[in-house]
Amino acid sequence: MIAQVIPARRMPLSLPFLDYSVPEEDKTKIKIGQLVKIPFRNKEEFGVILNIKSSGALNIKTKPIKEIIFSEPILSKEQLNFLIDISEFYHVSLGFLLKGNLLPLQIRKLQKVFSSERLGAPHTNKPAKPQVFIHKNEEEKKDFILDKIKTGGQSLILVPELTAIAKITNLLPSNILDRSVTITSELKTKELFAKWLQIWSGEKDIIIGTRTALFLPWFNLKNIILTDEGNPNYKSWDMAPRFHTRDAALFLSKHHRAELSILSHTLSVESYYFAKNKVYNTTDDLQIKSLNKTTEIVDMKSQWRGGNRSMMSTDVLEEFKKIKTGDVVFFLNRRGTASYVGCADCGNVLRCPHCKLSLTYHQDKKILVCHYCKFSEPMPLACKNCGSVNIGTRGAGTQMAEELIKKITEKITDTRPVIRLDSDENELGKLENKEDKVIVCTQLAWGHLPWDRIKLFVYLDADSPLFIPEYKIVENLWQQLRDVQYRLNPESSFLVQTEHPEHQVFKSLYSPDLFYSEQLAERRVLGYPPFKYMLKLLTSNPKSAILDKETAQVQAGLINLTKGVSGVRILGPLEMSPYYSGGQYRQVILAKIGYENYKQNTKLLVANVPENWKIDPNPNSLLSE
Repeated sequence: MIAQVIPARRMPLSLPFLDYSVPEEDKTKIKIGQLVKIPFRNKEEFGVILNIKSSGALNIKTKPIKEIIFSEPILSKEQLNFLIDISEFYHVSLGFLLKGNLLPLQIRKLQKVFSSERLGAPHTNKPAKPQVFIHKNEEEKKDFILDKIKTGGQSLILVPELTAIAKITNLLPSNILDRSVTITSELKTKELFAKWLQIWSGEKDIIIGTRTALFLPWFNLKNIILTDEGNPNYKSWDMAPRFHTRDAALFLSKHHRAELSILSHTLSVESYYFAKNKVYNTTDDLQIKSLNKTTEIVDMKSQWRGGNRSMMSTDVLEEFKKIKTGDVVFFLNRRGTASYVGCADCGNVLRCPHCKLSLTYHQDKKILVCHYCKFSEPMPLACKNCGSVNIGTRGAGTQMAEELIKKITEKITDTRPVIRLDSDENELGKLENKEDKVIVCTQLAWGHLPWDRIKLFVYLDADSPLFIPEYKIVENLWQQLRDVQYRLNPESSFLVQTEHPEHQVFKSLYSPDLFYSEQLAERRVLGYPPFKYMLKLLTSNPKSAILDKETAQVQAGLINLTKGVSGVRILGPLEMSPYYSGGQYRQVILAKIGYENYKQNTKLLVANVPENWKIDPNPNSLLSE
């Protein structure tokens, strides 16, 4: 008898499992999903039984399994199949995924598992279509969650980021919290062991967590509830596997035959389209309503025509003066003093000599800095291109905003302290102070802001994302603006400054369906999701000539591979932005894949690229990271 065992360690993609013989005394005990100890090279490793065969290949000698750690399967067949799907789709070692799905494997602690009896059993319901629910407030969200989890079995509630866990636990009553545990990547080993065991045994059946919680010992999973679906933080972009939590939840739902519910106050463009076209079920006609009619769009061009050259409009200044108590937030998408420096005469923009991206001016040190490779140089006195001294800054950063707002508060005798929070000044503990304050911040502080105390929220410069050539960048701005509308108290004020008040993203705040219809029209023409599935393949090399040769070979191979495959188009290779970063030249190959067989064709493509390439299915960006 031969057992196919997944070693609980990173293995080559070509070796997802290894064959081991089953000792005679264990043949009646062996089960799929059991934790075993196996010989591996010159030591012993843990592994999990993937499959059992009556015999192996002829004339191939296999080593025997050393020990069955305990009789009950540590992972279900359904969870093992989920891990295989994720491994093949995202080009990640199956052993690496398995290790992340297991509890911290420490011999002395495993005795606790021996004495535990797992409760519950898998159900065999046919998986339904994902259900979409749009909520207008937290009370509607709470009622939906409570209705779903009352049926029993294991329930998984997913959140996009750590700070969102408290929002969920604050919604739920104490009797539900008694049945729940929270799972994040920040748990210490001792905490993780205790919680893992509570889930495995069935002692806790409601799990609240980030994407890490997908990889748990599910034996009776009935409900998966994805909250705040439109949040772009659900996408993992900086480490493998680079999955979108919604996509991985679809895999998990399929293998466990669990019901997937998608909750949001503002759906992503893809989910809106799939719900409209009945790929997902909906509870109503899918009308996304305006959240806050008091949002004011301030036209900065009219301010400048009127002689106001400040980064703060007269509308914002007057509103600020009126708000005497509570917190005020001035939000910007960038740190530093200005977004870029350019010559007013020839139009030359000062760029990093390595990354070719615009340099950011930092007024406190009077230097220009590249936020990608950390290159810096003094602010020049004249244009390097034409010699003109008419050099100026454009856009605004948190440092400039902080200085301006401090001057204003002094002038109007506002005694509230002004605090800045960005990647340079990141002491988030400042927000815990209950005294009234003025906050100048970037996205870093978003999930930590005291939303219930904010009386005025000002988006100082909403234009920076509008003309970046990435197809999801405007959607990210839309999600951000809608999130402010959702989180602010009804009596609070929200002002957005822009030079382009006619843009769809601002007009749609009063008519949300307009945003989706215009975005879908653009994406249909360009062949972007949800009309095609996107796959991004990235690689880099310190020598551009070697990089060019490798990417050309891979591109040619993929084109040849898909000659007879309908609905697959290979694009590139293309230079990334920045092209040179961290001592590496970077390129990307893109694949547009029809949804008819997108899983099968994605697996085909990723199986035929070098193992050292980065694989990014359903990317948030195409030419940048």
